[in-house]
Amino acid sequence: MREIQHCWVLNHYASDKLRGTELRLVKRPVPQLSKGQVLVKTLILSLDPSNRIWLSEEEDYLPQLQIGDVMRGLIIGQVEQSCHPDFNVGDYVHALLGWQEYAVVDGDTLTSMNGAIRFTPHPEIPLDAYVSALGLTGWTAYVGLKEIGQLNPSDNLMVSGAAGATGLMACQLGKVMDARVVGIAGGEEKCHWLEANLGIDGSIDYKTTDNLSESMARAFPDGIDVFFDNVGGTMLDAALENMAIGGRIVVSGSISQYQKLGDRSQLYGVQNTHLMVTRRLRMEGYLILDYLDQIDKILPEMEQWLLDKKIQYKNTEVIGLQNAQKALPRLFSGQNTGKLIIKIE
Repeated sequence: MREIQHCWVLNHYASDKLRGTELRLVKRPVPQLSKGQVLVKTLILSLDPSNRIWLSEEEDYLPQLQIGDVMRGLIIGQVEQSCHPDFNVGDYVHALLGWQEYAVVDGDTLTSMNGAIRFTPHPEIPLDAYVSALGLTGWTAYVGLKEIGQLNPSDNLMVSGAAGATGLMACQLGKVMDARVVGIAGGEEKCHWLEANLGIDGSIDYKTTDNLSESMARAFPDGIDVFFDNVGGTMLDAALENMAIGGRIVVSGSISQYQKLGDRSQLYGVQNTHLMVTRRLRMEGYLILDYLDQIDKILPEMEQWLLDKKIQYKNTEVIGLQNAQKALPRLFSGQNTGKLIIKIE
């Protein structure tokens, strides 16, 4: 174990689009362990749209980061030293820790209540699957469809941000659950990939369509039963116009708005909420952090689906913690398909 580690710390808050100066890379000592603590070595860092929220001064579901704090992030790590009776060297954790090489944490805090899961990787499954298909993005899609959307066989399911990490999983799980699935993505290549590789029933390229609402209507003339939304904004408005009576809108994210945080005048105001009344719609947002106590039951089922090739995963890998800040804007530029991750050297 090294005595000095690299960490990304908050340099200043983001007020509009990311400038690449919000974080700075520093060297800090690796703290010594005290009784009840464990040393977790970061193996994989997940880059997520929520990172943009954590960089802002907007109120969030977690305490606001302060200048100089280590940037918050979801990681897969391995216990390298333990002074806690319930943790052994070699244990794997999926936890909300930080953009750093090592973290010293109280073992008692590594619980589902605090966003942490201890797991044993399946010997036939690569570790990086547990940061995408078998990690928070996969679990988010599973809970969103089953718990929030109450997806039924033969339902019409439309997924926005379908080539993104969570959308890609929502499309696949929708097919596993016998729904009819149409994904919305940006660009012909992504749309073709979704249909050819994931076997969904259709796709909409939002970059080339003249009228998104009309494209949705052509895809599902009888209306959308479940809209799994990762994007928000105008895409949500178009979906509201095409929901079937009794439809459910699962709000997983609103990535089209995150880069506008800090200037509320730039945020999009949804116009079609009156249709929620006439079509008897239900729209519900959720955080997977509230459902982590269910992962022990969800994960084995999803592992088997992966082994049976009913689902697959696609990661965009960046090597080296030093490249994390430079990679983050790719979440909002459409330059990656699937999960954007940093593999720590």
